Amino acid sequence: MAGPELQWKWIELHDLVSLRAVEKKVHTAAGSAVRPRQWRLHSRPRAQHSRLDEHKLHYAAWDGRVDHVKALVDGGVPATCPDPRGWTVVHHAAFRGHLALLRFLLHSSHMDVNCPDIFGCTPLHRSCMGGNKDATEYLLQKGASHEARSCCGQTPLHLAAAGGHLGTARTLLQHLASPDILDSRRWTPLHWAVFGGWGDVAELLLDNGAELEGPSGVGTSPLQLAVMVGNEAAVRLLLHRGADANLRGASGRTALHLCACSAEKKILQHLLAAGAKVCVRDRDQAAPLHLAALSGSRAVLHLLILNGAGLEDRDSLHMTPLHYSTLKDNVEAAKLLLHYGADVDATERLGRTPLHLATERGHCK
Repeated sequence: MAGPELQWKWIELHDLVSLRAVEKKVHTAAGSAVRPRQWRLHSRPRAQHSRLDEHKLHYAAWDGRVDHVKALVDGGVPATCPDPRGWTVVHHAAFRGHLALLRFLLHSSHMDVNCPDIFGCTPLHRSCMGGNKDATEYLLQKGASHEARSCCGQTPLHLAAAGGHLGTARTLLQHLASPDILDSRRWTPLHWAVFGGWGDVAELLLDNGAELEGPSGVGTSPLQLAVMVGNEAAVRLLLHRGADANLRGASGRTALHLCACSAEKKILQHLLAAGAKVCVRDRDQAAPLHLAALSGSRAVLHLLILNGAGLEDRDSLHMTPLHYSTLKDNVEAAKLLLHYGADVDATERLGRTPLHLATERGHCK
């Protein structure tokens, strides 16, 4: 049960974020209009049927019961009515992979294959979110757009990659979906595959031409994201494919900086073996050793020092790694730095030694 429960939690989170994006757009539009309009999820003319009939329709669609859906639609319940989650029957059918129901809705009920729900998701989005390869293939054959975007800017391929649905992702790529398309947060499908820990999907995307570093202007590369989430397998894969271990992110930090923050020794070893620079500085002139001292990982500190990290390197405030270790009372990190010869009397820009910083913060250990 863990698998379906986790998937539903992810779907609910996705729709919650999408709903907030919808509300923001609607409120912005209302604020700029002459007469602000009230925002309602179910704003439509008075229905000639009961709300119970709508519930029956959605339950029947969820279970794939074509005869029940047909009877309700023929009885006057519109196939386009949304449920409390904002989904219509065609979105339910696509998500659940009910091909017979999809054929009925798109052919007999003449529903638009690219009709969006209130989150901007088309049936193809929902099919990819559910990992239904056959439904995805059918929708694409019927003219579904693989470039359609949700309110968060995600295409069906983003959702297939995020859910780890290899077959669905392969089908989209066979229909020429772009592996480098960006969503609203400037993530590619490769970012989502790395974030979710789906190595097979990441390999598929790379085999189909996905950029290792992401398109130009992307703030966080897939490698940096893999380091941030502690995905060692993705780090190995990306480095093996030639990812740049010294690429800088928006704050000037490299993957080694991020690894020093997360205290992942094995990932650090992979980065060092791939030629990551130990003494590289970020926008604040902090080296990876500064951040390792702040996080307090003795194993990472030890490995960085053995690979040539400078004990007396200064950041933009003239603080050394030993100063950083006192900021969060990382006693073991401070002991290790002192063991290797760090200057206990080093002063930062205001003339304070590590001892001054420790006493100011009440760190008496």
